[in-house]
This record gives sequence, C-alpha cells and structure tokens, in this order.
Amino acid sequence: MKKLVIAATEFELTMLTKSLQCREESRLFDFTVYQTDSPADDSLVIMSCGAGIANAAAAAAAGIALYRPAHVFNIGVCGVYNGSMEEIGQVVTGTRALFADTGVDTGTDFQSMQTLNLPLARPVSGETVFNDIQLHPAQGSHELKSALFLTVAACSGSMQRANLISNRFDFDSQELLCEDMESAAVGLMACKAGIPCTVIRAISNICGDRDYSNWKLSEAAQAAQTELLKCL
Repeated sequence: MKKLVIAATEFELTMLTKSLQCREESRLFDFTVYQTDSPADDSLVIMSCGAGIANAAAAAAAGIALYRPAHVFNIGVCGVYNGSMEEIGQVVTGTRALFADTGVDTGTDFQSMQTLNLPLARPVSGETVFNDIQLHPAQGSHELKSALFLTVAACSGSMQRANLISNRFDFDSQELLCEDMESAAVGLMACKAGIPCTVIRAISNICGDRDYSNWKLSEAAQAAQTELLKCL
C-alpha cells in the first residue's frame, strides 16, 4: 500500500528521511520529493511542501494525482490552545481538522462556510464538506492523545488572538485543541480523492506565546517523526 507523507519544512522531515535512507528523487513544482533508497521499494513517498494552507493543498493534490497513494499522512509541529507547558513535546493525532479562519469574520462573530452555504468539497460518497475535515487517527505503538486541529492562515500572535480563534468552534473537552497551518488542507485533498488522511504532530508551544525560549521546535519535530516511523 503506497503512502504519501507531507510536511511543511525540511526540519520536520530530516530524521525520517535519514532513518528510512531516503533519496531526494525529484522536484514537483518546487516541492522536494523523497523516496526510499531502494528503487524497488516505491511504497513510500515523502514531500516537503512549504508552510501554509496553499502550499499544503497544492502539494497534496499534486502528490495524490501523481503517486496514487492509498493513505496520506501530515506530520509536523503544532501549538496548543487548551494545554499547559507540560503538554509541550507531546505527540498527538488528529480526529478532525478545521479551517478555522475560512469564512466571514465580522469582528464580533465568525460565519463558517456552512453558514454561507459554500462547500469546500462534495465527495462522491459522503456528506458535503465545509470547514470540518474528518481525519483517521494514528494507530501507533501506543494510544496517542487525540487532538482537534484548527488550521489557520495566520498563527496566533497573542493570547487574545488565540482565545478568539479557539472559541469559534465546539470541541470535546477531552481532546487537546491545537493550531497549525496545513493539516486541514492536506485532509481536504485526501477527502476529495476518497482516501484516508492521518495527522501526527507534536506540540512545540502554547498558542499566543511568542517567547521562543519557551518553544521546543526541534524536540517536537523529532517526537512526531519518531511516532510516524512506528505507524509506518
């Protein structure tokens, strides 16, 4: 079963490509594509897409169309809204990913794509998709903490902004609420193709906290890759 792994940046993939002895195979537009070192083993394709919703959607669409994977994985780091410093470094897997700022922001409230009746996808089988993308939680070496990912175009630069975004949607209080810039976009393309999407990320920071001395980007990136290796 061919699998496609997509991450925004190279540092979120370095350990993975080294562990699997991958080679840089080609460039798809300006996305870097890796495959395992054995030409006979083409069951895994890894792509570095660049940050943000547009890059993630474009890479996922191109990768799915070209390589025909049966499963797509999105990997990387994320912030957490409803956690504490103790959650930093923890690996989570997504149950859903929401386009958190796609719609109409009036300044006093937020109108989703469903309110506007502007669907983002109309799958041949399944319900019409608006902001909310269903994901397939990872089946790794142990039970991971579940997360609901809010995918944004602009990350929270203050606690006020983080509180505004995180209060837009209802969520299960048992789940961690996390922020990223790609997972819903990758999930949307997988949904359009009718294949499962699994998001594995590790928490690097508290949303709204811009004191980088509190962040653990490298540790989180390595933790997410370690967990993905177990899933693969």
